[in-house]
Amino acid sequence: MSVDWKKVSADFWNEQPHPNGHGLKIGELATMVKLATSMKFGGHASMAEAALFAPEFKATGMSPQEFEHTLDRLAPLSYTYHGRPPTMHEMASLKDKSPAEAHKYFADLPDKHYPHVSAGNMVKAMQAAEPHAQQHLERPALKNEAARLHHSGEDPAVYYARVASLQPKIPSSASNVDQTPLRPDFAGRGLASSGGPPPDQRTASGGGNGLSA
Repeated sequence: MSVDWKKVSADFWNEQPHPNGHGLKIGELATMVKLATSMKFGGHASMAEAALFAPEFKATGMSPQEFEHTLDRLAPLSYTYHGRPPTMHEMASLKDKSPAEAHKYFADLPDKHYPHVSAGNMVKAMQAAEPHAQQHLERPALKNEAARLHHSGEDPAVYYARVASLQPKIPSSASNVDQTPLRPDFAGRGLASSGGPPPDQRTASGGGNGLSA
C-alpha cells in the first residue's frame, strides 16, 4: 500500500501554528479570516480579528458553509431592525428557524433608542411618517416622532400638517431676524433646533428690528 506523502505533509503543516496567526493553525487561517471578514460588512478582517473570531465561531458548531448561509439569511433582518450584524449567539439559535420565526425574533426586540417601542413597530411608524415629514417639513421623519405616533395612534398626515402650521411665517425681507429652523417635540410644539436660539418674535414696537406688527 502506497503512502500519499504529499497529503501527509500537507496534513502535518496544516496543524502547525501560523507564525503570524495569533494562535490560529496554518490550515484554518484563511477560512477564519474569510468568515471574520463577512461579519464586518465592510473592510477586511485582520489576523488578530480572525483569531478572536475563531473560538466564537467554533462554539456555534456550524460549518463554514452553514455559517455563511445563516449570515446571509439573518443579516438583512438584523440590520433593518437594529442597524447591526446578528450576534454569534443569534446565529446559532436561529440557524434552523423558519424565516417567519427569525423575522419575529428581530422585530420583537426593543428598539435601541426607544426601548418602549418594539423594533418592528418603530420601523412601521418610521415608514408611515416619512412621506408626510417630507411633504410638510421637507426633512426625514425622526424616531422620537415615530415613537410618539406609535403610542398616540395619531394619523401622521394630521400630525405633520399640524406641526407645519406652527412654523412661524417670517417675511423674506426680514434678513436680520434669526430664522433657525424648528423641530417638533413630543407634544407637537415648535422648538428651536438643538444648540440654536429661539426664533426671534420681536415686533417693531417691541424691538425695532424692522418687522411690521
